[in-house]
Amino acid sequence: MGRFTQDRPHYEVRKDFSDIRRYSLFLLASLVTCALAITDQSLWIDEGNTAAKAIQASLSAWWTTFVSAKGSDLQMPGYMLFEWGWAKIFGSSEIALRASNIPLFVAGIWALAWGMSSHRKRQTAVVFLALTNAFLWYYLSEARPYIVLFCFASLTAACLFRLLHATEDALDSKSWFRLFCLGLFGLCLTSLIAVPWALGAMVAALYWSGPRALTRSILRFKGAFSLLIGALAILGWYYLWTMKIGARASGVGRTGWSSVAFIFYELFGLAGLGPGRLQLRAEGGGGLVPFVPFVALGGGAVLVLVLTGFRVLRQKTEKRHVVFFLCAVASPLLLTLAAGVSGQMRLLGRHLTPLLPYLLALMAVGLTTFLETHSPWKKVVGWAAVVVFLLSALEIRFAPRHRRDDYRSAAEIAREARDAGEIVWWLADQSTGLYYGVPLNSPLIIDSPDLPRPARTPDLVILSKPDVYDWSGAVRAYLAQNNFTVERVLPAFQIWRPTPPRLPVVKSPGKAGE
Repeated sequence: MGRFTQDRPHYEVRKDFSDIRRYSLFLLASLVTCALAITDQSLWIDEGNTAAKAIQASLSAWWTTFVSAKGSDLQMPGYMLFEWGWAKIFGSSEIALRASNIPLFVAGIWALAWGMSSHRKRQTAVVFLALTNAFLWYYLSEARPYIVLFCFASLTAACLFRLLHATEDALDSKSWFRLFCLGLFGLCLTSLIAVPWALGAMVAALYWSGPRALTRSILRFKGAFSLLIGALAILGWYYLWTMKIGARASGVGRTGWSSVAFIFYELFGLAGLGPGRLQLRAEGGGGLVPFVPFVALGGGAVLVLVLTGFRVLRQKTEKRHVVFFLCAVASPLLLTLAAGVSGQMRLLGRHLTPLLPYLLALMAVGLTTFLETHSPWKKVVGWAAVVVFLLSALEIRFAPRHRRDDYRSAAEIAREARDAGEIVWWLADQSTGLYYGVPLNSPLIIDSPDLPRPARTPDLVILSKPDVYDWSGAVRAYLAQNNFTVERVLPAFQIWRPTPPRLPVVKSPGKAGE
């Protein structure tokens, strides 16, 4: 230790220890956030599909199950394989599956801090905004690939930020080059929908560095670059194969202006202030009406920080910076939106997770400006925005309206009815039902009733999300015609039973003379 302090200036040693303390605090805060955000709530449909692959006993069984479903999961090869391996070590309970997000979330926070390390106050601000972002809190508690996308998107964005700040140092650094390659590969491996963001980052790096400087860096680190190109070529072939066999995202819903608005509503961390997703799904925009004051307050906080961030950056922005961010951010954003519209799928905030690090960085510039000012009123505005984001995150974690589909309780009701000898119609996701032990192979459990004249009249009907599992309305028409009523309501479920017939009222005979 003495030699270490003798060989280096005292201020550098102090800076090293200061950095260690800061990153240790960031690590601790990230772990506390994970502990608060991750829940044991029931898995919902998409998580059930993840679990169906993760619980397979062998790699060959995993591959068979993985390929048999031609949904969007087939275009998430890296995440699905990672989740299978994680389950072999930590188990496949709800918390165990979701806990796979912890190391990736911590790594994403570290990447953001590293990318903003040239400005310590902005570094602290971007970390704090990420730790209080309701979107990240929600997906920390979901066994899906969006925290993984956040991790690799943050790493890629951080490398671009450092390239902007110190171009020559970045291009001469083996660590920077390898981390940039890792971020690009991680994005492409996690999900097909993130490929445009990797391409945008590569084009932005090429534009900013110039062909000659980037070529010199590639030749210097040709091993890492060769691995990246080889891996991307294999992934490209794989994704072409998945599209050839018909793998695609769910066709439920369409991408319109309301979808685009909802994307930014989620990514900016406002979802905790509004209605739950199930309520929005059922009621549309009308579900927002009771929450307008709270959403407006959050929207105001976002608008103030974003506009301030733009104003500060505009003072130092040159034409090169504009083109750089058009390549890195605007191009993949527009390409993804165009794919959503033309592909007749509904884009949501989670599909644009790679945009989040850039939004957080922009808001961090605005927040730092407010907190650094000498004006007490501006400081109040800055701290008020902080409080709003924190409240939104806490709401999305603890408010009952934000609970997911309750497959656990629905499955328990189905099992109890089957054990009682009742005929049950299970009109919900099969994979998630199997995860929770619904005996779909039982003759008493029917998942595809032959309507309008089913062979067996049900004693119990478990119906989830009619727009998915009764899109034609045939089931609800049958239930109405046969006097079924809703006995119980669970998040995303209605439990129906036949209405008991009314007994005729028999008048007691009166006395003679009456």
